[in-house]
Amino acid sequence: MLDMPWQTCYFWPMIKTWKNAATRRFAEDGKGRFPGLDQERAKARLQILDAMQSIDEVPALASIGLHKLKGARRNQWAMTISGPWRLVFEFRKGDAYDVEIVDYH
Repeated sequence: MLDMPWQTCYFWPMIKTWKNAATRRFAEDGKGRFPGLDQERAKARLQILDAMQSIDEVPALASIGLHKLKGARRNQWAMTISGPWRLVFEFRKGDAYDVEIVDYH
């Protein structure tokens, strides 16, 4: 995990696009409207995503719960945050696109 205060994480070099303004605002300011979201865990997942250059770099821990999605979301990956909340993204050539915090269940 990265050892830097959350306040300094305003620059996301590997995250190229955000799916929605709410996720971008949470990533930049630590503020968001996601009821029941474990904010510290969400910040940690964003830091993992931003630090990786390959899907294979994500630790194989059940708590992270990295998995490829199916159906309408077949080009996306998800990491478990807490409860129903997931960090969902597309990963192409070492970069993350359309990153969103979402309850898709």
